[in-house]
Amino acid sequence: MSIDNIIHFVQSPHYEEMCCSRSRVKILRQLISEYQASLGFQRFEWTAQNVVGKFVATKQYITENYQFYELLDSHGVLPKVIRIKWNRLNELEQNSLQECRLASKPYLRFTPKRIAQGQNEEVLSGYKNDMANYDIYGLLDKWKQQKWIYSRLFDQWTALRVTALKEMLNNSQSTIPLSAGKISVVIPDPCVNTNSAFQWGGSELLQRCGKIDIDQVKLFAAKGYFSMTQVRKNVKILDVRTKYILMTLTSERNMMEGMIQQSNRYSWMNLRSQQGWEV
Repeated sequence: MSIDNIIHFVQSPHYEEMCCSRSRVKILRQLISEYQASLGFQRFEWTAQNVVGKFVATKQYITENYQFYELLDSHGVLPKVIRIKWNRLNELEQNSLQECRLASKPYLRFTPKRIAQGQNEEVLSGYKNDMANYDIYGLLDKWKQQKWIYSRLFDQWTALRVTALKEMLNNSQSTIPLSAGKISVVIPDPCVNTNSAFQWGGSELLQRCGKIDIDQVKLFAAKGYFSMTQVRKNVKILDVRTKYILMTLTSERNMMEGMIQQSNRYSWMNLRSQQGWEV
């Protein structure tokens, strides 16, 4: 049975090993990032190890302003780029939009019993101190090893959760208590059909309760509804954060190929939209 398999996983050493390897990966990535930062390189390749590290800036935008909503609304895409969570609506709105709820996708969560937090932190601190004595090549080898262990166990864990979830839903089970914790079916708060919400409450409801999906905004910009220059004029940068990414060169190449394909699709959409306006 699928439930028996996931119970065996969490009560065997596998779950703890997965959590430990995840923590070790984070520690090793931090140590490697500190080494690269000391060299002053934004991006650095360790070709022999097939590993690349890079510092990437990510921007957080403030999109909740009248001018931006007005831009999206004037081009007829406001309901298409917004998501509305059910719990953002008041009682009157929920009653009126009851039939417009969109079912959310349930997932399975394992909640372990509390363990000696201080002991766990002490073990990880000892591991970090041990790793600090390694040179960069030793750290890279350790990172690859722990990354492989974590990825293998996490993939197994993900597959077990999917199959166990189906079985628990079929059996109408919401929680299974275990000696190591509990397994629970979690059903996130539903969303609302934004087209229906727009028809009922207009743009005011969407502005008050919705959250803009900036990726969808970029998609409609690629389709020619408006330009990204117009978008940038109407959003403000809230924060710029730098995160360190460590991956194999093979993974980076695959990621870049995907980004190029997406960029080509956007360019093709934009070209088609311009041709559509030609007389």
